[in-house]
Parts: sequence; C-alpha cells; structure tokens
Amino acid sequence: MPDEPGVIASGQSIDADLVLKMDGFIDPAAALLARLDIYYVQDVGSVGPVDGAVEDEAFLPLADWIANKACAGFNLQADQKMQALAMLAEDTLRTLAAPARTLRTLRIDPALTTPRRGIYRGGFW
Repeated sequence: MPDEPGVIASGQSIDADLVLKMDGFIDPAAALLARLDIYYVQDVGSVGPVDGAVEDEAFLPLADWIANKACAGFNLQADQKMQALAMLAEDTLRTLAAPARTLRTLRIDPALTTPRRGIYRGGFW
C-alpha cells in the first residue's frame, strides 16, 4: 500500500500505521492553531480515531488546515488548491473563535430618563 492518505470506501479499514502517522500531526497542529490565536481545540483526543471533542462547525475547516500541514509527511506536495483551502479554513476558524459582538447600543428604560419640560427657543428670555 502506498504511503498516501486517500479516500476509502465505506466499510474499508485504514492501515494502523497511517492512523498513527496522521495522529502525529494532529496534536502539533492543534497546538499551533492555539498558539497563533486562530482556534483552540479543547480535546484533540488520544491516539487513534477515538475520543476528542471537536465542535461540529469546526471539524471540516480543521481537517482542511491539518491536511495542508500533513502533506509533506505523506510525500505530497502542497498544491495551490490545498493552500487555498487551508487559507479559507483559517479564516473560518478565526471567525468561529471570535468573541460575541461587543459595544452594542445600550437601551435605557424610559422611566429612568428625565422628562423634558418646555421647548428651548435659543434665547435667555
């Protein structure tokens, strides 16, 4: 079997060596994402495709970003498509990690405001 990741058919198993090799990229990639303040993965899981707590909305962007980082380890060149997907994934992960919008308009209860009496006409008289 060649040393390349690829698409497998449903029900087909993945070679254990390839699983371990790919796992070697997951933890460093997650640490790099956290260090660069792009995205923090709470639990990347243990060795093998078990455990872990990756949010559903972050799964595919994480896969694209990590796949781009893992290309060299599988003797694949990072082509322009992979790099473009990684850049889009990085933007998506930054958006997902951004805090909720701040500085919203503060609304004051009308009962707390002072009543406006009379009309000011611009004079002192």
